[in-house]
Amino acid sequence: MASTPRTIGQVLEMIRGEFPDISVSKLRYLEAEGLIAPERDQPSGYRRFSQNDVDRLLFVLRSQRDKYLPLRVIREHLEAMDRGEEIPVDEGSNGSPPDPAAALPTRPRAAASANRLITRRQVLAESGLGEAALIELERLKIIRVRPGTHLYGKEALAIASAAKKLGHYGVDPRQLRVVQQAAVTEAALVEQALAPYQRRSGVPREVMADVYRSVLQAHAALLHSQLHG
Repeated sequence: MASTPRTIGQVLEMIRGEFPDISVSKLRYLEAEGLIAPERDQPSGYRRFSQNDVDRLLFVLRSQRDKYLPLRVIREHLEAMDRGEEIPVDEGSNGSPPDPAAALPTRPRAAASANRLITRRQVLAESGLGEAALIELERLKIIRVRPGTHLYGKEALAIASAAKKLGHYGVDPRQLRVVQQAAVTEAALVEQALAPYQRRSGVPREVMADVYRSVLQAHAALLHSQLHG
């Protein structure tokens, strides 16, 4: 026998143990993006989630949390599932964050750069961060729009998500200036290492990735030694 459809409130209550940051706005955003499609009661328009809708929602949320997949890739996986195809196994899907250096572009084209930009609404919805916290991060210039646009890069979403999570541990958005200052210093180190290549024919992708990865590795190791050394 099919289970009784659930309201949006019942779904939130059901999955909040696994996803404490889940909100109505997050579900509405995923619906607007076409990743979930609960039925609507007529004429009230209230959403009703079948068990299949809930399973689909959990797949989306777990793909974001565990595999760090962007919505575009999750949508492709859902479409493959709908066609009865097998979902490709993603490298790095063991819960570890992807290597940022692996995604470094060589010379991004304008169109490709535009595809990576997201709206303010997306930053808030996908990170779960509150409007006031985002405004504070922008005031401190920790999060910024891309020059000449009103849009944000994926790094803004990563910072907003981190700020949201750290907020649960009592970390105020202003305290992220410590991380920002460390990043400024590390960026100068990266630029110094790449300067000889910049003066010649440009920085090879593999060199940029190696320097970037090495700095991140040193940062993580030093942080670990400060906490556990």
